[in-house]
Amino acid sequence: MQDNTPNYTSPSKPRPGSIVTGTVIKVTDEEVLVDIGFMSEGVIYKEHLALGSIKSAKEAIKEGEKLKVKVVKYIRNDDQSEWPLLSRKDILRKEQIIKFRDELEEGQNYEFKVKKAVKGGLLLDYKGIEVFLPESLIFLREEDAKKEDLVNKKITAQLIEKKIEGRNTNLIANRKQVVYEQKKAEREAELEELNEGQVVTVTIEKLKDYGAFAKITENIDGLIHISEVSHYHVKDIHEYLEEGQTVEAKIIKVKGKKVSLSLKALQETPWQKFLNNYKVGDKVKGKIVRKMQFGMLIEIEKEVVGLLNRFDYSWNPNENLAGDVEVGDTLEVEITSINKKKEQFSVSKKHLEYNPWADIKLKKGELVSAEVVRIEDNGAVLKVDEIEGFLPIGEVSNEHITNLENELKEEDIITVEVKEFNPKKWHLILSKKSVEEKKNRAAYEDELKENVSANQSLEDLFKKFKK
Repeated sequence: MQDNTPNYTSPSKPRPGSIVTGTVIKVTDEEVLVDIGFMSEGVIYKEHLALGSIKSAKEAIKEGEKLKVKVVKYIRNDDQSEWPLLSRKDILRKEQIIKFRDELEEGQNYEFKVKKAVKGGLLLDYKGIEVFLPESLIFLREEDAKKEDLVNKKITAQLIEKKIEGRNTNLIANRKQVVYEQKKAEREAELEELNEGQVVTVTIEKLKDYGAFAKITENIDGLIHISEVSHYHVKDIHEYLEEGQTVEAKIIKVKGKKVSLSLKALQETPWQKFLNNYKVGDKVKGKIVRKMQFGMLIEIEKEVVGLLNRFDYSWNPNENLAGDVEVGDTLEVEITSINKKKEQFSVSKKHLEYNPWADIKLKKGELVSAEVVRIEDNGAVLKVDEIEGFLPIGEVSNEHITNLENELKEEDIITVEVKEFNPKKWHLILSKKSVEEKKNRAAYEDELKENVSANQSLEDLFKKFKK
């Protein structure tokens, strides 16, 4: 760099504040005498030779050395003569600033001290050099802070512009880019530590209709999709989670920067709960959730349904269970089978009931004692042991009957013959007329053996037994 400092060789008096070049003529521990071309030598005290402290002026200066100095002021002696007081500090400080300024390179990161918050940004200090940090380049979007919070603090920023025009130096920095790069590096390092199947503690940060965003580490967020919140159907995620809540979650997928989390992966499935709580033979209450042609779906546990086949409605084939109940009604049933692999089970209502027809052994033509239960238009309902059979009006008597109540009364005990018996269909047809015919036939045969004579015809005997 070209030195344009004036070299005074005449006794003219340099003004205070002037920068001149002189020759060191004497050095002691405490001071240095410099010839700057004035009528008397100037003095530089040890404290003004260097920016830092030194023990002796001899450490920094040698006699005969050319030295650039600043005239601070003139000291007047008693005899009215005067001599210049000199200093090297301002010159050294300026040289140092120029040196530091020259060291600064665009695109490099440096540590700055925040001096002041001003309109439009921050003023930074780098070893005495002022640098401007525009407001738009201070914080990342996710940083919740104010520029005033950084005043008097040290920050790292990137120099993005350096312009030197004469005495003017324009330096601009960018903190946001540095923070972004730091967070990016931290995020990549943290991502390396995350693996699928890993269980982590997360904090719910934001709830959306489609799921929840959760903070896994300082720089990594994950998504809990609404389908991964619970094994049960979730309509409103707010019923399960709240912002600020801490929960355990399982990492189910890591793809690039995206991390998918699951809460239900750490929960028992409804089917597992069902297996823990129930077994074949258990009597349970369930809600009808669907009626179908071949049966009903019964919900025993929340969102766990079993099949009630129509053949398991009742032992009574004539009972219309499907017509007597509605979706939402509660039924008591028995678990009859569980398929763990297929996660299916079946239930039965009839297994909770006694089947009276299972223990009844009747044969066609057999005579049984029956109680009249009720009279109907076309016949009578009779009770045989624990089951009910039907006596058609045509099987009551050989005579024409206009009013059945004239022939039978409720609670009458009569003997009837089994005409038809099908226990699977709960079908039993009885006949009183057949019993009477058998009695008449037996009596006829006895009479025939004992009383038939040559003078009595068969026609006469039939007429007698028909009465």
